[in-house]
Order: sequence, then structure tokens, then C-alpha cells
Amino acid sequence: MALHLSQAFGRGVRRSFSVSGIVALVLTVCYQVLFVGSFNTVVVDGLRSRGLSGDAGIGFLLPLSTEIAAVLAVSSLLLGIGIFLVAARLLARDVSALSSFSGDLFTRRIGRAFLSALVISAVLGVVIPIGLVLFLIPGLFLAVSLQFALFAAAVEDTGPIESFRRSWELASGNRWRLLALVVLFGIVGGIGGAIGSVFSFISPAVGQLASLVINSVLVILMYGIVADSFVQLRGGSASSASSLA
Repeated sequence: MALHLSQAFGRGVRRSFSVSGIVALVLTVCYQVLFVGSFNTVVVDGLRSRGLSGDAGIGFLLPLSTEIAAVLAVSSLLLGIGIFLVAARLLARDVSALSSFSGDLFTRRIGRAFLSALVISAVLGVVIPIGLVLFLIPGLFLAVSLQFALFAAAVEDTGPIESFRRSWELASGNRWRLLALVVLFGIVGGIGGAIGSVFSFISPAVGQLASLVINSVLVILMYGIVADSFVQLRGGSASSASSLA
């Protein structure tokens, strides 16, 4: 099935600014604030323990001990995977269902989905950057071909291998269109980072918080567009998995 980019953009934006999209945005902002704040705290405490001044330019900190901040950083990073699963399930539904919620969206086979998403994230986090650095074209090819793997794990309850296979299958015949999305997301992400950096003139903490909010909005917008592309390529059956209807 051919991907219609204009439809993916139009309905993707609608998905992102729906009630489901706003819920996903709030969860994303909270997770990022927890992760970045705790990570900053660990870094600054580490610099201070070595007699260095680590406050300047780091960003905002959380009033936590180094040990608690380290645990929170790891926990919030894992929480981010769970939030992505929920966001994918929220956004990859029929457009008419985006203002409603079901407990299944948050709990259905969440343990299995989390483990699958953890493995997929680890593989993508290693393979794609290496591919982009050493072999630009193969790296882009992998990024395009495997971008639906996490959505497959979240929405279709597939394991890691089947998720990669499913993403490859959905991307087949549409890789140029999907490449356009990847490039566009990269450009928009760069613009968002630049806008956030302007707030750094007020203070590093304000600049970092502004960047988190701006990037979170852009991430949910990206999720909405990818979710609609995913729905299109699987036959328009956002509710084919009955538990997500």
C-alpha cells in the first residue's frame, strides 16, 4: 500500500493535538524533566566531588542526593519507554476514538510490550548511529525501514524480531516517502533546538526547560504523523486490534 504523505501530515497533526495527543505530551514532558533534571544533578555532584565548579551551563537541577538522582535517572529513562508505548497506543487509533480512553491502553500486556520495546530501543540505539556515522546511506536505509518497529510492539503486541520484520514489511515500497519524513523530522528538531537555545540567554536552566517543552511538542507531532503513516500502511485499520478500538 502506498503512503499518502499529505494525509499523514493532516491527520497526524490532528492526532497530535487531540485529547490523546495532549495526554501523551504531558507524560512526555514529565518524563523528560525527571530524566534531564536527575541526570544534571548526577553530573554536577560528580564535578563538585572532584573540586570542580559544575553549575555553570549545566541547566536545572533537582534537590536530590547523588544516589537518589542516579536511581531516578535510570528509572525515568525506563519510564520513557513505557510512555512511548502508551503514546503509540493512544495515537494509533481511529481518529474518532482519540478523545476517549480505555484501561487496556495502559495495561494490556504492558510487561511483554515493555521488554520488546527495551530490546528494540537498544538495537536501534546502537545499529542506526553506527550506520549513520560509518555508512551514511545504509544508516538512513535502516532508520527508514525500522521506524515502525516500536509501533508494532506497542500496537500489535509483537516481539522484537517480529516487530523489526513488520516494520520492514510496512516500509517496503514507501522508503523514499518515509525518508522524506525522517529528513523533515531532523530539520524540525534542529529548528526546535535552536529556538530553545535562545532562552538560554535568560539562564541555562530556563533554556533547557524551554528546549524540553518545545522538543516534546515536536516529538508528539512526529509521533502523530508516524502513527498515521503506520495506520495507513497496515491497511487503515487502526482498530484492527480489537483491544485498541
